[in-house]
Amino acid sequence: MKPSELFMQRSMYCNMIYKRTKSQQVELRLSIIRYAQSWGIKPTSKKFGSSKNTVKKWLRRFNEKGTTGLLNQSQAPKNIPHKISKEEEDKIIQARLKTPCYGPNRLKWFYKLNPSKDAIYRVLKQNNLVKNRRKKHHTKQDLRAAKQHYKALSHHQEDVKHLKDQPYYWPQMISYNLPRYEYTIRDTKAGCLILAFGNRYNEKYSTMLTELYLQHLEKHGIPLDKVIIQTDNGTEFGTAKRNINTPGFVHTIEKIYGAKHNYIPPRMCNANADVESAHARIEEEFFNIEDFDSRKDFFIKAQAFQNFFNMIRPNYHKKGKTPLQIILEDRDKIDPNVVVFPVIDLDELDKSQESGKRFFKIRGQYLPNLPGFDYNSFKLKAL
Repeated sequence: MKPSELFMQRSMYCNMIYKRTKSQQVELRLSIIRYAQSWGIKPTSKKFGSSKNTVKKWLRRFNEKGTTGLLNQSQAPKNIPHKISKEEEDKIIQARLKTPCYGPNRLKWFYKLNPSKDAIYRVLKQNNLVKNRRKKHHTKQDLRAAKQHYKALSHHQEDVKHLKDQPYYWPQMISYNLPRYEYTIRDTKAGCLILAFGNRYNEKYSTMLTELYLQHLEKHGIPLDKVIIQTDNGTEFGTAKRNINTPGFVHTIEKIYGAKHNYIPPRMCNANADVESAHARIEEEFFNIEDFDSRKDFFIKAQAFQNFFNMIRPNYHKKGKTPLQIILEDRDKIDPNVVVFPVIDLDELDKSQESGKRFFKIRGQYLPNLPGFDYNSFKLKAL
């Protein structure tokens, strides 16, 4: 047979197969087999426009597996030298299941994984462990570039998070009388996190936490006239008080401590994006995975998480640096002990103020004896 005739035959068979569905392909191959069984291989190859080897192949597969052998087989190589091992894949999957909030970068860093971040992402995607990407309109107003010009610990965002809508945490909250609200302050530049918890949602609790934090900054050499506290327009931040001279949240910040306070514009939640994103991380990395057996146990683990967040956890939105590393790089040489701050039980603090007792002595052992923090030296001026 001439080469041109052989090419035409193969083209004829390929076109017939290409234009058919899976069931039609099996039907065509079965017709080739029945014809070959009756008339032989060479007449079949001429009739169907295929090579003799193709006819032999389908006869062999049909004899070995029946009609199942007539399905298309995978063309992927059976051996890929650079593919990661099954043990490494299992390790990646187990790490992701243990901490579903971690992406490829963080999984590789925390679990000391050998594969590249691209290989880790491929394994996650193949096992349906990849979250959907955020839409473009959710990120178009990202202010990260502008925030790089802030000085560390000069601009802060403060907010209150309701904890009564956390499915994993809620049963524990009811059983052990755990806090119902989280009061959060976050430094915009470094991402340093300050946490306090209580069972009430009011301006008094916001004021107590902010006052203790401003005293803490002052003790570590941060000039308070350069400090800004930014909040939303909630009543817990004194929006019901129009006059700055009325005692309360804003009055404490600006009149007593000489710092500055800003409200974000109405209906612009993105202006407080740093503290809102911290709330999302806390929900995923703390409330959704931690188990508590008492209120004391809750504060021990909350303190550990805050220390972990401020000193160990790399932030990949800030070039993979921790808040402590960013503070150490600041040109004003800030005391690194400023990241050490106790997680406050605002209910206990309120009771201690009313009874005239020292709050931090009452709390006992669920505040670790951290360096650089003199608990008994703090006095609330505004309350």
